[in-house]
Amino acid sequence: MSVFGYIFSALDKEQQVAVEEQQNALYDYARTIGLPVADIFVEEGALLKKPFKERAEGSRLLKRCAAGDAIITMKTAWIISSAGEGADLLQTLRKRDIALHCVDLGENITVDEKRKLIVYTGCAGIVQKLLSALAVCESSKHGEAIRASKRTLKEKGKYIGGPVPFGWEVNEKRVLVQNKEQQKIIKTIIAWRADRWSYRDIAAKLKDEYKVQLSHAGVRRILESDKKKKEEASEGPGEK
Repeated sequence: MSVFGYIFSALDKEQQVAVEEQQNALYDYARTIGLPVADIFVEEGALLKKPFKERAEGSRLLKRCAAGDAIITMKTAWIISSAGEGADLLQTLRKRDIALHCVDLGENITVDEKRKLIVYTGCAGIVQKLLSALAVCESSKHGEAIRASKRTLKEKGKYIGGPVPFGWEVNEKRVLVQNKEQQKIIKTIIAWRADRWSYRDIAAKLKDEYKVQLSHAGVRRILESDKKKKEEASEGPGEK
């Protein structure tokens, strides 16, 4: 039986833990289970969302392992990239009789182990920690997808969400276009403002004449937002 350590040098600063710190954690954990570490694999330059078996060192480690061997890693999130991929990896390791020990869980999560007759509190805590680890991977992957999608939509001049400004509407192509009726009201607001009407007076007049309920701050925001939207529309997508 051989025991192998797996260290992940994260690209994401929030997930970074020094290689030496990880190495010490692996050796300390190995001593608690009475097993010496035969070799350590250090993964560098891999994305957290990339499946373990597709990473350079992850793939090499899996090829190195035989039935009865064990893998130790510091954080579950570094070896299980998503819920679906994680389930597949755990099933593969279980079938090959390879134990996966996660220091943050304090457990072997693939191969059954014999326990002494002790009071066992159950696995609720372990499951919660595992789900939290998976959430780190899923949120990272989901966040990257959302940001990429928004960048693409913005480059194409598409509406990317949020409140639709007064005077505008989203058409069938998901592009902000002027609402003709509301633009007429905005022109009236601009004219009143040019005649030195206060924002409060404009708000009161809108309520009386157009049945539009706005605060004085709302009137100011409409004018500022409309000016900005028209400037963006005149520039066109990708020209800023």
